[in-house]
Amino acid sequence: MVPLLRAAAGLSCLVTVALIGAARAATGDPVVHVATDDKLNAAHIRASIDIAASPAVVWAVLTDCARMPRIMPTLESCRIVQHDTAGKWEIREHVINWSAIMPKLRTLVRNTYDVGHRLMFKRVGGDMRISQGEWKLEPNARGTRLSYDALVAPDFPVPQFMVEQAVNTDMPNLLRAIQKASVEDAGKK
Repeated sequence: MVPLLRAAAGLSCLVTVALIGAARAATGDPVVHVATDDKLNAAHIRASIDIAASPAVVWAVLTDCARMPRIMPTLESCRIVQHDTAGKWEIREHVINWSAIMPKLRTLVRNTYDVGHRLMFKRVGGDMRISQGEWKLEPNARGTRLSYDALVAPDFPVPQFMVEQAVNTDMPNLLRAIQKASVEDAGKK
């Protein structure tokens, strides 16, 4: 009987978390989940936000390298190192200063684009051991649901609680900043 009670309690917790996440998304608040992938010693991040702007407007904000340091406070620079003339992929270098007590991170990622719908990224160099995932844009009744799903781990030891704390602080701020810039841009059109 005890295993059955544990299973019921676990299911109840999952349903509660899902309902809270759905309620936050419905109000335009960011929803962020971070978990540890013990096998890879990495953080698995899932996040989303609803934005009252079209996917085209959100896409333009999300892919604007020159503008990204103003949107993401921990990003010192974004530079396109190499790109496809057809606009299907590019390699970007980011310099991130995410903590005063940690070294700056330099990331080099290859972004592959399904323009207006999906941005997939994968580490090709830099200070991350793992950095891969995607941003997805889906039209909805409010405008666009922007979702993020990634696996990340720096190439130097960092206590997992620090990674989780940084994600739980920085990711909602980033999502809100993308939301704000997108809504402002939508208002200009």
